[in-house]
Amino acid sequence: MKKEGLSKKERLRKDKEFQAVFREGKKLWINSILLIIYKPNSLNYRRLGIVISKKIKKATQRNKVKRWIRELFRRNKDWFPENCDIIIIPHPNLLNLEYKKLMEIAREKLLSLREEISFNDKEADN
Repeated sequence: MKKEGLSKKERLRKDKEFQAVFREGKKLWINSILLIIYKPNSLNYRRLGIVISKKIKKATQRNKVKRWIRELFRRNKDWFPENCDIIIIPHPNLLNLEYKKLMEIAREKLLSLREEISFNDKEADN
């Protein structure tokens, strides 16, 4: 049976790793509900970091949003650019959506981002 968890190596855990992505990363807004900051890394896998603002008032709501984002990443890793460190910052309006709607919106944008990054990498190799 395939293990579907999010391993430690797939997470951004150290402050230094987060700061590097914030400092050098590129930003992408997904329908004003998710801000994605991404930076290529030298590893052969993607890493995820989640930053939740206290503008999402209740801890239960913040935890729910984190679960949604981890689940989105865990089940759909192929949507995200390869060899990138990714930080996702949700907007409080995300709570107005259903998880299914979030998946639809994120899929479209993330796949186009992945194509754009892989295209740029191929151009840089030439």
